[in-house]
Amino acid sequence: MKTILLVEDEDLLREGVQEMLELHGFLVIGAANGIEALTWLSEAQVDLIVTDMVMPKMDGVDFVAKLRETNTTIPVIVASGSSESVIARYGLNSIHIPGSNATIPKPFKSKDLISKIKELLEM
Repeated sequence: MKTILLVEDEDLLREGVQEMLELHGFLVIGAANGIEALTWLSEAQVDLIVTDMVMPKMDGVDFVAKLRETNTTIPVIVASGSSESVIARYGLNSIHIPGSNATIPKPFKSKDLISKIKELLEM
């Protein structure tokens, strides 16, 4: 069973996506922000990360950058419904974040997220 770390500050969305991923056979660890996610990464073996981009305390951009300081191999999917923070930070109209392996716009369909996860995990 593959373990996914799901980083999302909106509780209802995180719980809904977690339930959907578990129905597809994944073990899911939920985190409300990048700081909480980094704590989980020090305590658990994770096969893939799905992270929101806009979050309090530590956003997805900073989380992925911090993750890549110590782990360059774990696949990361960045999901976001807002590109405003990326435009402000990088001057781009894209949600591709340096260090991420894939991106998915919100709202996304469960089949699209599952497809990206399986592609990155080579399932």
